[in-house]
This record gives sequence, C-alpha cells and structure tokens, in this order.
Amino acid sequence: MLRSDEAKTLRWVEGFKELSPSEIERASAQCHWHWYEAEERILSQEDRTTDVFFIVQGRVRITNYSPDGSEVSFRDMGIGETFGELAAIDGLPRSASAVALSDALVASTSAPAYWRLLEAHPALTRHCLIRLARLVRALSDRVVEFATLSVRDRISAELLRLAARRSGSEGLWEIERMPTHAELASRVATHREAVTRVLHKLELDGTIRREGRKLILADPAGLRSALKEKA
Repeated sequence: MLRSDEAKTLRWVEGFKELSPSEIERASAQCHWHWYEAEERILSQEDRTTDVFFIVQGRVRITNYSPDGSEVSFRDMGIGETFGELAAIDGLPRSASAVALSDALVASTSAPAYWRLLEAHPALTRHCLIRLARLVRALSDRVVEFATLSVRDRISAELLRLAARRSGSEGLWEIERMPTHAELASRVATHREAVTRVLHKLELDGTIRREGRKLILADPAGLRSALKEKA
C-alpha cells in the first residue's frame, strides 16, 4: 500500500474519473487526508459531523448498532467508493458508523465544499444520484427479505449479493473475501450459530463449497430461482 503524497488523489473515485486532471488536482488539494488503521473508527452513528468521505486505499465497513449493542452490518466498501453523503445533504446526525476493515487512506471534504463540487460538475452529481438510488433499492430489498424470508433464505440472498462471476468458469460464482460467520450473521439479523448450521447444510447439498478463504457458489441461478419462488 502506497503511503506517500502520490497516493493522495481522487482520480480513482467514482465520478472524479470523468473530470480533467486539473479539476481532480484542485478537488484533491481541498480534501483532508487521513490514514486509518484496521478496525479504527472513522465516524460514529449519531455524530453531528457532515463531512463526505472518499476511499482511496483499503476497505471500510458501514455498520449500525441496536439499542442492546448488537451490530448490524450494512455493506463493505472499497477503493473508489464514497460514504457520508446523507448527513451532508440533510444535515441530520449520522445514520450509521464507519470502521476501517484494513489500513485505509480516506479523503474527506466538508458538506459546503461537497455541494460546490456537485454544482460545478454534473458527472459528480450523476454518480451521487445513482449511488443513492442503489442504496434505496438495496435497503428496500432487505426490508422485504426480513419480512418474508427465513434465516436460511436471508443467508442465501446475502451470499448472492456478495458473490461475483468467477473468471473462466461457466455458471460458477465466488466470494473472494468470505465474511466470518459472525459478520454474516450481523448482515442478516441472526446469530453466528444459525449461519454455521445453514452454511453446513448448503455445503452438504452441494450448493456451495470452500476453496481456502473463498466460497464458491456452484449453482447461483438455482439459488436465485428458489428465492424468487418464495418472494
């Protein structure tokens, strides 16, 4: 991981890629840059801050906590992604927390500066709207899943979300960084033991298999079809 001033550029961030080199340089110079260590908190739920954050290196987890302290993970984010826009847009307290999953270089800009960027660059505005639309769709899907699906099916749906098509393989999908059972449980509102049982059954059925840290989905189409029948 490059720890130098050369790394401090927004050219890899969604939307900024479409700007000219001079525009990217100006926007990068206006940001505050910070290196976070793995498991270091970047922002907390209910914070009154309104900065917007851009991930330049590393990975970040967006998570929330119930009144009893149980963790509910929303999503993991990587290089080029943006978070924190909601507070910048509506001025309300943070709706979730953000924690570095690995050593991470993150740039941040104030809400007024972010609004100026959106007003000056339609490409950034377009990407912001697309990002927020995807977030609404994802949260809507989760509401339906929690209301209608069993724990086994919620876990299956989450595996499909995490998986990507395996290069050079017909019909196989894989999860490059398989979450721990506890992390998966926090994503689907259950407990670690339930995840362990479900994954074991899926493995016995031949639906999934392990290759080191990777998880292979042998029949993603069948898994998706089964979920649609229950929706």
